[in-house]
Amino acid sequence: MPDALISVYDKSGLDDLASGLVELGWRLFASAGTCRFLSERGIESASTDGLTGFESLLEGRVKTLHPVLHAGILARGDERERMKREGQPVFDMVVVDFYPFTYARERFEATDRELVELIDIGGPAMGRAAAKNWEHVLVVPGPSCYGDVLRAARDGALDADLRRRMASRLYGITALYDLEVSVKLEEGLEEGLRYGENPHQKAWLHRTWPPLGIGLAELVHGSSMSYNNYLDADAAMSLAADMPAGSCAAVIIKHGNPCGAALGDSPLDAFEKAFAADTVSPYGGILALNAEVDLGLVERLKGLFLELLIAPGFEEEALQRLRKRKKLRVLRSDLRPKAQLELRSVEGGILLQTPDATAPEVSSADAVTSRKPSGAEMAALDLAWRVCRGVRSNAIVVAAPDRILGIGAGQMSRIESLGLACARAEAAGLSVAGGVLASDGFFPFRDGVD
Repeated sequence: MPDALISVYDKSGLDDLASGLVELGWRLFASAGTCRFLSERGIESASTDGLTGFESLLEGRVKTLHPVLHAGILARGDERERMKREGQPVFDMVVVDFYPFTYARERFEATDRELVELIDIGGPAMGRAAAKNWEHVLVVPGPSCYGDVLRAARDGALDADLRRRMASRLYGITALYDLEVSVKLEEGLEEGLRYGENPHQKAWLHRTWPPLGIGLAELVHGSSMSYNNYLDADAAMSLAADMPAGSCAAVIIKHGNPCGAALGDSPLDAFEKAFAADTVSPYGGILALNAEVDLGLVERLKGLFLELLIAPGFEEEALQRLRKRKKLRVLRSDLRPKAQLELRSVEGGILLQTPDATAPEVSSADAVTSRKPSGAEMAALDLAWRVCRGVRSNAIVVAAPDRILGIGAGQMSRIESLGLACARAEAAGLSVAGGVLASDGFFPFRDGVD
């Protein structure tokens, strides 16, 4: 007879699942409150109190945190058979959910003390244990899973695929649950932002630990960062970090897209070349460099309104001069590599991908035309390809060996993006003749090249 351990806060749908399991020959064990609920509905179950030998501790805060229960969940292979022979409980299914911390946080004006009491300990502990041992135990994380599980049980299909899928679902639930608790504990600390992408949205910065990327950046001057500041700063740091090794590079970002990028003999030289491609968009933008900022660059920036200046270091006199600019934020960042995974939320899910942290080496690409690129053209292609990575699709980047000449970003048509790139270069007085083009778009015809 298979055994199921049930301990849930939300009882909706539980009577159908429990009665269905009993009809199929399952034996049910339940925590005290769940056991009473089932008993009131005429569904037989044994209380876990009889297994553990105690009702609860600390006013009910310790009920299911007991070696007997967790051994019955975590036992594997021969351990399970031995424990059964010895009369110890061994569970084949664990049905569990958590105290409604997220719901209470969103719907009620609960005090911090009340919310702390809703941080579940026993539920996640049992669920994580069952999910870890998915090869032997099926975890059922809450009412939304009851129908699928009961149908599978009736069809004799409580197989490894279902157990693994439910284990993954459980860990997804605990990850979101822990994040909600973490964000709540951060409220009132420096991670709380003034607002989100728009003024009516709330926002927080939740740093990974140990911190990476933008989480490592040090604000050495200026007011606190906004949600949009962090997005733009992350884009600027990523692109600056990806500039060719050994170069002095300047990158200018506006609304998440580069509007200028260049290589130079000094920070000032690199900035002048980057700025020349678009002298309008950088107003209120982000400037990132991969080299120490000196006084020469700071003096040149006088009169140009920037939201953020990011660099791995600053000469002392240059930093003191920057600190006189009240509306400027200054970040010190060593431009370390990005995290191993990027996450983006969609309604009802999370998309994950490895980061596009470094552009592929252009030198390893196949030249499929009869004329091969010259050395200068290869250098320009390398720069354009690196910058193209940071431009929203359809991305068009026109470049010379040491600078970007024009950028077209975020258009529905690659032809429109290309037109924008050339028009911006022309407006800046830069000729695209002899330049190179990089794009993430599809070129099925020669119209774009022409």
